[in-house]
Amino acid sequence: MLEDFHTHNLLAVPGTAIINLPQEALLCPDTFLLVEGGCYSVGIHPWWTLGELEKMWDGLTYWVQNPQVVAIGECGLDKLRGAPLSLQRSVFLRQAEMAEAYRLPVTIHCVKAFDQILSLHKQVAPTVQWTIHGFRGKPELACQLLAAGFNLSFGTRYNEESWRSTPPDRRYRETDEDW
Repeated sequence: MLEDFHTHNLLAVPGTAIINLPQEALLCPDTFLLVEGGCYSVGIHPWWTLGELEKMWDGLTYWVQNPQVVAIGECGLDKLRGAPLSLQRSVFLRQAEMAEAYRLPVTIHCVKAFDQILSLHKQVAPTVQWTIHGFRGKPELACQLLAAGFNLSFGTRYNEESWRSTPPDRRYRETDEDW
């Protein structure tokens, strides 16, 4: 297992982290180079849903075919930022379909929308793993997500009881933007 499940640190040592590609990599994929031996995730973040979606879809389609891309994400729902939730939901569902087609796990950004994410998980019934990144919720929410089949990734700020209640094989550590 990698030391860092999710980071935005493009300079992370190859093979130690899953590096989340920035929006620029979606908008101009042919100008963005991956480091040999690196592992990457790529997705349309809910904050970017107000941007150039068609161009980002093209970029995402380009990247998911690269063997160094090991996950789709971060993608998800954010009630505090981004496009209206209905658009975020359709963008997320399209990425979930792509994850199924390419057999890639999904790294999820979720802010104040866990009920919707749980509903979408039930609707999609994914065969690939969905992981909530940066989980800070209470143990009750952690148990609900785990029972539904999600894995959890914990950053530098998290609920200690939620960490302890998550089985070791279903939890990860991440630096996200705190590197």
